[in-house]
Amino acid sequence: MTRASWITILAVLAWSSFAGAAQNSAKVWWPQFRGPNSSGIGEGRPPVNFGPDQNVLWKTAVGPGLSSPVIWEGRIFLTEFDRANNRLATLCIDRRTGKILWRRTVAPEKIEKVHEISSPAGATPATDGERVYVYFGSYGIVCYDLNGNQKWERRLPVPENPYGAVASPIIAGDLLVINHQGKDAYLLGVNRRDGKTVWKTDRSMFQYGWSTPVHWRHDGIDEIVVLGGDFKPNQRLMAYNLSDGEERWWVGGLPPCGKSTPVIGDGMLFFAAPDIIMETAAEKGNPERAAQFYANNAARVTAVRPGGNGEVGQANIAWSERKGVPGVPSPLYYNGRLYTFQNGGIVFSRVAKTGELLYTGRLGAPGYYYSSPVAADNKVYISSEEGVVVVLDAGEKLKILATNKLDGAILATPALVDKYIYVRTDNYLYAFGQ
Repeated sequence: MTRASWITILAVLAWSSFAGAAQNSAKVWWPQFRGPNSSGIGEGRPPVNFGPDQNVLWKTAVGPGLSSPVIWEGRIFLTEFDRANNRLATLCIDRRTGKILWRRTVAPEKIEKVHEISSPAGATPATDGERVYVYFGSYGIVCYDLNGNQKWERRLPVPENPYGAVASPIIAGDLLVINHQGKDAYLLGVNRRDGKTVWKTDRSMFQYGWSTPVHWRHDGIDEIVVLGGDFKPNQRLMAYNLSDGEERWWVGGLPPCGKSTPVIGDGMLFFAAPDIIMETAAEKGNPERAAQFYANNAARVTAVRPGGNGEVGQANIAWSERKGVPGVPSPLYYNGRLYTFQNGGIVFSRVAKTGELLYTGRLGAPGYYYSSPVAADNKVYISSEEGVVVVLDAGEKLKILATNKLDGAILATPALVDKYIYVRTDNYLYAFGQ
């Protein structure tokens, strides 16, 4: 029997447990960038050891793109960019078999300019289990039902962001919220049923940001929190009313170039504000200058307590630290700890409530890190651009459980559902499970 046949049999056998889980109406799926409310936390027991020849349920060829897979029941959604025809596509993939169920394309008038490592298909879709919502900087927002029928679309102006539009849409209540960052920068809340504008808030002070918003509900209040990011100093973390988009509070004095998404835990909100990052070629060409450059920057990891109005004072800052600030990956709050990862494969683990550093160390997987960490079953998964997924024990000490090398670069963030991990490389979407 061929290896492909064995993979198919294993996938069908594994489906029985998956199908049972899908009947649970309270099931937590992976509906947007980094899963439930961008937390990065999944359920079940994903495999620790996997690779091109180990624990593969299936692999499906996909086109170029940086969007991460999102999952609802038996369907996976992601986007891709057809360079040859200047088309942007939304894909729906069968979670059981890896078969592409449908592909829908749009044809922008022009394709936005993006960074060499970025993609016009950079933003991750979002789904509410009834519809899937995609955002392309070159086109706007498109809404499909789960069978690929277009329900509505909103054409939006190209944001003219020098690195490309990569902030992903999120679903918060009845709204779909978009961080539209570029020369015309604003936060947009639309009715997810018909795409009509509910509110639109100017963000011209933070033109060139790349942060996906997060929905923070506390004390009966619903807020949308976004990390500001421009090439200018004195940036802000901003909180807005979910109902009308009005500003509520902010943390000021932050460095330029906010990229990551804040996370919530222990009744607080955690964010990482990196300073300007040198181009890869400049870092490699003059590592001594790069070290001096980064030693003098104003990057920080910060924990914010709720309850502020206007500019947040020190009473609402639980702690703030300069070490361990990631360039692109979002922080991970998991089991009372805050994890951050830096280029070169360096991990920092802190007590979330106090900021106390539990440990720092090297993963043994050097290179650049753009994918954000995810966690399940007391394990943390972090992926490098070079295609290595390191699995850590989520304990008090650094313990590497596995180093899994895939056959392609990884810039998207994996998804964790049930006993499976779904990883997008530059050419394939993999499903791994035991």
